[in-house]
Amino acid sequence: MKRGQILGLPLLLMFGLIVGAFIMLYGAKVIMDLNSEADYVDFLDTMKDFENNIKTFQNYDIGSSKVYVLDLPSNVESLCYYDSSQEIDCKLDGQDCSEEMVGLLEVVLTSGYNVYVMPSGVFDQSRLKIEDFKTVDSNPVCVSNGGSVVMSSQKGYVSVQYYEK
Repeated sequence: MKRGQILGLPLLLMFGLIVGAFIMLYGAKVIMDLNSEADYVDFLDTMKDFENNIKTFQNYDIGSSKVYVLDLPSNVESLCYYDSSQEIDCKLDGQDCSEEMVGLLEVVLTSGYNVYVMPSGVFDQSRLKIEDFKTVDSNPVCVSNGGSVVMSSQKGYVSVQYYEK
């Protein structure tokens, strides 16, 4: 071997290690992106299931009820149900909301949406519109991840309220 070939070998190995490291970093990023997409799809699936339950409960006798457990992805802290036809009286898990949460809700609440994900930047779509439910006992009704709500069939709508286990 000539001397120039011996000096070039370490450079070739270093270049190979650097390229390998970039490939590993790119792979890790893709896996993390897929995990966040899976969480988002799981959230949307849960919300679609909730909406289907509300549509089903409209056909039940008045007073029929069901406890619905909110099992959401871990990066969701709470979910708030809002009725624009009522006064704002925020409750989180049956207790008064913090001033910080009330301020945040005042910024994001609109009549076009009635379900809000907290914190608001977790998913691409953190506000949803679900038809034919009204909040009971407070507005908005905010429930921490893992908490429960009670859906009750009423005349012309389904009521949603916090359920304490």
